[in-house]
Amino acid sequence: MRQWCRDWMFGVWIVLPGTLLVGCHRPLPTSSQHLAASTLAKEPLILHCDFALPERQRLVEQLVQQRSILHEKLGLTSTGEPVHIYLFANDRAYYDFLARQFPDFPPRRALFVETDSRLSVFAQWGNHVVEDLRHEVTHGFLHSAVPRLPLWLDEGLAEYFEVGSEQHGMHRSHGILLHQQLQTTTWHPDLVRLEALESAGTMTQQDYAESWAWVHFLLETSEPRRQLLAGYLADLQEPNITEPLSGRLAKQLTRADLALIEHLEALQEVGHEK
Repeated sequence: MRQWCRDWMFGVWIVLPGTLLVGCHRPLPTSSQHLAASTLAKEPLILHCDFALPERQRLVEQLVQQRSILHEKLGLTSTGEPVHIYLFANDRAYYDFLARQFPDFPPRRALFVETDSRLSVFAQWGNHVVEDLRHEVTHGFLHSAVPRLPLWLDEGLAEYFEVGSEQHGMHRSHGILLHQQLQTTTWHPDLVRLEALESAGTMTQQDYAESWAWVHFLLETSEPRRQLLAGYLADLQEPNITEPLSGRLAKQLTRADLALIEHLEALQEVGHEK
C-alpha cells in the first residue's frame, strides 16, 4: 500500500492498490447507504451526506465548475470518471467513521482516497469545508486524468486550486512563508529536490509552499510556461518514461530558481500594495 499525508495541515490523500484496505480493514463505502440522509449527483461529482443538502448548493456548483477551469488551464481531457464526496455534519460522526475505516491512519479534517475502482473524498462540514473540498476534489480530478502525477506537482496543483478561481491561484500564506524564508534562512528553491520526494508524510509546510510556488510561477507568469506544464501533464498520460519537468524548464530558463525568487518577491510587492 502506498500512502501520502499532509501532516502539517488538514488534508491527506492515500492510494490503495485494490478495493479493500490492508489486513482486517473494512471496504470503502460503495453506496449512499453509509450516508443515507442525502445523495446528490452533479457530474462529475456524487455527494453522499449524513444530512440534508439543498439540491442547489453554491459550493457544489463551484466544485463542478472547478473541473472545467482545471482542465482548461492544464490542457487535460476529461475521462468522465466521477469523484465521490462523503460529507459528515459533525466532527464526531466523521472521526468515528475514520477510526472504523482507517484505524491506522492519523485523523485529518479531509481525506482523498483512490482505489482501483473509485475516487473518494471524505470531509466534515465545518468552517474549512470550502478549501478542504477544493483541495481534495482537485486531487480527484487530477488522478482521473493523469495516472502518473508526481507527488510535488499533485500537491502543488491542489494548493493552487484550493484558494478559488477568483484568486488566480494566489495562496498568500505560502507566499509569505517563502518570502520570510528567503529573508531569514538559507532556503533556496530546488525543483529537482521536490521531484525526488516520494511520500507526503515527509513533506514539510515549506515543501508544500514551494510546490505551490512552482505551479503558480508556471501557470501565472507566461503562456509558454503554462504550455510547458500542460505538455508535461499530457506526456504523463502516456505509459513511456518522460523527462522530468525540471529538465524541460531548464531548456526554457537558464536559472529557473532565480526566476522563481523574482516571482515570489513580485508577489509580495503586489500584496503590500493592496
